[in-house]
Amino acid sequence: MIKKLLLKKKYVFISLKTKFLKKNQIASICKLKNSVWPWSLPKQIKWFKKNVKENDINNMMILNNQIIGYTLLRKRKSYINNKSLIYYYFDTFVVEKKYRKMGFGKALILFNLKILRKLKKHSFLTCTTEHVSFYRKYNWKILPYAMFKIMDHKHFWFKNLLSVRGMTFNLKRKVNKKILYYFN
Repeated sequence: MIKKLLLKKKYVFISLKTKFLKKNQIASICKLKNSVWPWSLPKQIKWFKKNVKENDINNMMILNNQIIGYTLLRKRKSYINNKSLIYYYFDTFVVEKKYRKMGFGKALILFNLKILRKLKKHSFLTCTTEHVSFYRKYNWKILPYAMFKIMDHKHFWFKNLLSVRGMTFNLKRKVNKKILYYFN
């Protein structure tokens, strides 16, 4: 019953390029991220300023004037079959803990997929094997390890490729060679 009542409450989506974000929005985003990835808030803000570019798309789910969900579509470059191609790295999918398993994550991912379709670009994400089934429900496809390489990211969890999956959405090209993805 609580789940149904919460979903009946009015939530809205705001989608802004980074260059149009206000400082208080960045702070709220970093605070939400910090609830899942426990760095200090100053480190979250420092990471945001260093890694999020002015044309990246920040999608915020707002309930009662508070950001309860967030995703980042990072506009980046990849190389497919030796040709440069713009794609969106699907990054930082987070829903506030008390709102999980209530349908908010579904609404947030559907909002992102609508944007990606409108942009007519493909998207790439990395996730642990335990999250693959969630993304598959929304037409994300596993990209075999042999078909992609992350060129400029040295994150600790990429060291164990058995627990990490690469997935694509809206990739309509035939891929004959490894896709080279750049995150930064």
